[in-house]
Amino acid sequence: MNIFIDESGTFTCEPDKPHSVSAVGALVIPTSSMKGFEKLYGRIRNGLPKKKGEVKGKLLSEGQVADVAAILKKVGAIFEVVTIDLGIHSDDEIQWHKNAQAERFTAHLTPKHHPNVVRQVKELRSQLEAMPQQLYVQSVAMGELVYNTLNSANLYYSFRKAPELGKYHWAIDAKDLSKVTPWEKWWSKVILPMLESKTLNEPFVAVEGADFRWHDRFRTEPDEYKLRFAKKPVLGEFFDLKPMITEDFRFSSLPEYGLEAVDILTNTIRRSMSGNFSKSGWQALPQLMIHTKDHYIRLISLKQSDAAIGDFPYMGVINDFRVGGRSMLPSHLLG
Repeated sequence: MNIFIDESGTFTCEPDKPHSVSAVGALVIPTSSMKGFEKLYGRIRNGLPKKKGEVKGKLLSEGQVADVAAILKKVGAIFEVVTIDLGIHSDDEIQWHKNAQAERFTAHLTPKHHPNVVRQVKELRSQLEAMPQQLYVQSVAMGELVYNTLNSANLYYSFRKAPELGKYHWAIDAKDLSKVTPWEKWWSKVILPMLESKTLNEPFVAVEGADFRWHDRFRTEPDEYKLRFAKKPVLGEFFDLKPMITEDFRFSSLPEYGLEAVDILTNTIRRSMSGNFSKSGWQALPQLMIHTKDHYIRLISLKQSDAAIGDFPYMGVINDFRVGGRSMLPSHLLG
C-alpha cells in the first residue's frame, strides 16, 4: 500500500487566538489502484490551482475538493487525520509534555544495555530536548497519525485487498526542497521506538475472518525485555515494525500526485475547522474515512488535563464526521 503524509498549520501556540488548529493527514492508496488514481487525477489536475507548478490544497474551491474526493473514493483510498488546537495550549504546557516524553526515552535504560544503545538513546533524548516546540508538537501528532493509519489500513484492506499488507510505501512531504532537515532525520529514527512502545500497550486490532497472511514475514517474537512492557503478551502475535516502515520510506519534495491529494484533504480539514470553508467542501471527506463510534477527526491534547470541547466553534464540523464513513467490515460480516 502507498501512504502519503502531509501537514497543515503552524503547530505553534498562539495566545492571541482562542483557537488555532493544525493538522497532519495520511492518505492510503492501494498499490493495485495507483495507476488508476494517477490517470483519473491527471485528467482534472490541469484545471486545479497551482503554486510553482504544484497543486496546493489551500487554493482549491469546495467543488474542486469534492472532485478529488470522488476520485479517491472510486480507487478505494482511505484517509486519516490528527488535529490539535494550539489556541487552547500554552508554551508551558507543551514544554511539560516534552519534558515528560524526554524522561521516558531513558527511563528503562539499565547497565545490561549495550553502551552503543545507551549512547544512541541519550543522543535522541538530547535532540528531543533541543527541538523547537513547533516541531515537537508536529512529531507527537505524526506518531499518533502513523499508528492510527496502520491500525485502520491493515484491517480494512485485510478483508478487501489482502496483498496490500505485504509491502508499505511511505512518502512524506519534505520541509526543505534541497536537503533532509534535522527534524526529519530525528523523526525517522524515533518513529520506530514510538510505534513499538505504543503497540506493546495497544496492539493493532485483528478480527476473525481477516486475511493477514501477507503479514507473516513481519511476525516476530520480542525479547524478554520488551515482553515486560507488553499488554497480555502472546508469542507470535508481535510484528517487526522496522521493515513495515523503513523498506520504502522517504521525504519527497517532488510534486507527486499522492502528496498533492493528501495536501488537499488535510488542508480541507484545517480550513473547515478554522471556519474558512463551507460544508459543501468537507462533506465529501467522511466517505474516505473509516467509520468509528466516535467522530473520524482525531483531536489530540498535550495538556495535563483534557479540556472540554463541547463549546468549541468547530464542533459542528467534527460532528459531520460521525456518519458516512467506510465500514471497517465487509457487508457479508455485518449481517
